[in-house]
Amino acid sequence: MRIGELKQLPKLYRVITVDLDVLRNGIGAGGGVIFDIDTVIKLRVRRVLNENGGWRWVIADERYEWEWNCCLESDRECLQELNYELGLMA
Repeated sequence: MRIGELKQLPKLYRVITVDLDVLRNGIGAGGGVIFDIDTVIKLRVRRVLNENGGWRWVIADERYEWEWNCCLESDRECLQELNYELGLMA
């Protein structure tokens, strides 16, 4: 389920799994590198309180994922852009 398709918001700090559009690199047919391939991944996110009294989406268990997820920084950036698009952050 995509974040924009949620019928009801989960409680604050509850972890849910969503589909997130992210950018990845890959190997092309000729063996070259292709940058910024639009990909849909499943990501565990949670709602947290924002500094201005609202809320936003963040990656759950981020401190453990950096050990094996080499694209964590890119995923975090895509999620932050989604927060801006949804009007959750100014």
